[in-house]
Amino acid sequence: MTLEEVALNRAVRIEDMQGMDEKDLACLLGMGMRSGVSVTKIVATPFKDPVECLVGSQLLAVEKRLFKYIRVKEISQIP
Repeated sequence: MTLEEVALNRAVRIEDMQGMDEKDLACLLGMGMRSGVSVTKIVATPFKDPVECLVGSQLLAVEKRLFKYIRVKEISQIP
């Protein structure tokens, strides 16, 4: 599943990021988005781009076009 498919306020964990150009990948890595980090899409801005995401403990604005390159896995909830 990609980050594009995840609903708002649903925590997921990044598995990998593939298919984007090196500049975009370097930008995301510099912001702390890497494999194993949790991501939650929090707020879609009025024009729906960028989307504010909680990445680890940081709130970041991420361009929606990049979501299709970020593969994620749902974080299992402990009952």
